[in-house]
Amino acid sequence: MKAVPPVDDDLPDTSNVREWTYRDITRLPPAEQKEWKAACQEELEALRRRKVFELVDRPKGRKVIKNRWVFDVKSDGRKKARLVAKGFSQVEGVDYDQIFSPVVRFETVRLILALSALENWHITGLDVRNAYLYGKLEEEIYMEQPEGFVAKGQERKVLRLLRALYGLKQAGLAWWRTLNESMKELGFKRLVSDAGLFIFRDKNGLPVIVVVYVDDALFCGPNKALVEKMKAKFMEKWECRDLGEPKEFLRMRIQRSGSTIRIDQCALSGTKVDWHLDMEK
Repeated sequence: MKAVPPVDDDLPDTSNVREWTYRDITRLPPAEQKEWKAACQEELEALRRRKVFELVDRPKGRKVIKNRWVFDVKSDGRKKARLVAKGFSQVEGVDYDQIFSPVVRFETVRLILALSALENWHITGLDVRNAYLYGKLEEEIYMEQPEGFVAKGQERKVLRLLRALYGLKQAGLAWWRTLNESMKELGFKRLVSDAGLFIFRDKNGLPVIVVVYVDDALFCGPNKALVEKMKAKFMEKWECRDLGEPKEFLRMRIQRSGSTIRIDQCALSGTKVDWHLDMEK
């Protein structure tokens, strides 16, 4: 009897890459498998550089959570793999305590943008790459080794998580705590009424206001040189992508022409809400 080669129906659905599992990767042609496995390896190397985990003996009497690979294809064609913890398997009181993560209020963002327009302030943006991985864990959490990348000869060992991994229930809170301490070190003070707003003043009283929503941030102020200086200091602490003059923030499209800022909010469906904000000095 002849072996029948696999048909196209045996291959995973390429129109829905985000639903793939690692087993789907192993069903692809060898050349594509190599590309996706390289993406997985790149993710693991990034986690090792950040010292997100360490390989340890399996602890007795402790729950070991699972994980999964999440795949995506970027707009430029790059293949991306992310290791995500299965946070639903965490035990409250053991693997986590608090999970609430403060975020900036939407009204605050609109207020700061309006103020920037009225006072003709300089505005610049950035996003922090893999922000959650900077969050230090207070809890002792163990996780299985990722599928397809179990250390040879150390199959019974597990990963002890030292920093927050995407998918953990407390990942957002851990990152916010780390960010808050970092902003203090840079000389910023957090607004009591809004956890996502930080204010810095130099010796002459000139302000720099930073609006942070998870891993996206806007730096605003009347003095461009000072704003860029504080932004540069922030970027020395975290690996960031410099967005320059912001075009979008929290699903708000931002258009600036001189001292006029126009803001259009987009609904989740992609349609435009029936309001916009035009502010001119």
